[in-house]
This record gives sequence, C-alpha cells and structure tokens, in this order.
Amino acid sequence: MPSLLSNYSAVVFDVGGTLLRLNLDALAQAYLDQAKLLDIVLDFQRTRQVIAQLELELPLRQQSRAVSLEHDNGREFWINFYTEGFRRLGVTQNVFSAADEIRARFQRAEFETLYDDVLPALEALATRGLCLGILSNYSKNLESVLIQVGIHHFFRFFIVSAVAGLEKPDPRIFDLTVQTANYSRQQIVYIGDSVFHDIEGARRAGMDAILIDRLKRYPNFDGRRIDNLKELF
Repeated sequence: MPSLLSNYSAVVFDVGGTLLRLNLDALAQAYLDQAKLLDIVLDFQRTRQVIAQLELELPLRQQSRAVSLEHDNGREFWINFYTEGFRRLGVTQNVFSAADEIRARFQRAEFETLYDDVLPALEALATRGLCLGILSNYSKNLESVLIQVGIHHFFRFFIVSAVAGLEKPDPRIFDLTVQTANYSRQQIVYIGDSVFHDIEGARRAGMDAILIDRLKRYPNFDGRRIDNLKELF
C-alpha cells in the first residue's frame, strides 16, 4: 500500500492542475491563430511564456469569485483571463471575440491533457482496491472531459461544482463528498493543487489533504506535499 495512503480507504482528486494540465503549445498556437485574424503576428515562444505565467497566477485569480456556478460569471472570468494574455503580448484592440473563442475552445477541453504520471498512478491505486473519486470546481461537462482523456472509468463518483451548486473551498461541498463516498472523514484523503481551494477547504471540513505542487507555487507550504503522483507510492 502506498505509504502516504496507508490510513485511507478513499482517495479523492481535484482535476485541473492535479490530473489535467494545460497544453501550453496548443494554447499558444490558438493565440497566434486569433492574432493572425487581426493581422497581428505573435512570437510563439514569447506567447508560450506569457500564458505559462498566467497559469501560475490562476489559483490566486480564482479566489475572488465563483467561476463555475454561474455561466455568465465563468464566461466573464475566462474572457478577462485570456484578454490579459493578449494585453501582455501588446494586443489591446478588438480582442474580446478572440478571447471568447479561446474560452470556448478551453470549455471543449481542447487545451487540456493528462499529466504523464496520472494513468500509471490511477492504475496502481485501483489495483489496491481504493475507492477513487473526483471533487472539482468545474463546468457540467467534466465527466465528458474525463471520458475524452480516458480516465473516467477509474472513479466511483464525481462531485462537480457546477452540478452541486457549491464551489471549493466551501466546506459543504466537501461534506457532500463524504456523504457520496460513504466513508468516514478519517478514511478519506483529498489531493489538490490549490492551498486555498483544496487544502484549506478540506481542512475546514475536517478532511485530510495532500498538496500536489507541480508548478512549485507554494515554496513555504508546511503541510503534506508531493510534486507528482509517483510520490504517493
């Protein structure tokens, strides 16, 4: 049994930044394609650097509002997010429709892919008989996305904010996770990449949590931390 998980019967995962990563090359190319429609030529590497920095800032930006509960809120948030990318690249005119097109493609999971460690980790955990679940601040199409990337079948339940009407770090969505998993809080561990949404939210609900800090966002975090899922074993 994985040493970090030896006291648990159920492991619940966040999705974005934990199981799925941004495909920075595909997203950068989308920026270049949209800029070309505006008769603007962007440098690929510079564009990739800008969106990589924006990705680092994403958890902090998401603290200010619930972006998956109301369609209009989420649409506005992501349009502003992608517009900021254009602004940093020096493109400031007529970018609303370009940012909205990128947002729509993101909603279709065109820019998300599995981290390399996810499939072997899920296979190993499943063979050990652990109950695996999902708790994510995500739109209603999450299960379709997980089918698309080939990991849906590993999970016994899915708690999705846009369906539940609650977002992390609200402890009530963690309570719902406990009820759905049908295990005690002490038997469940949550794994996520945001201290604010995942770790603090789980703790407030009386659940154990492990931070997966793939992008080294939290150098001063003093709780249980891993850099990739291999460290669970």
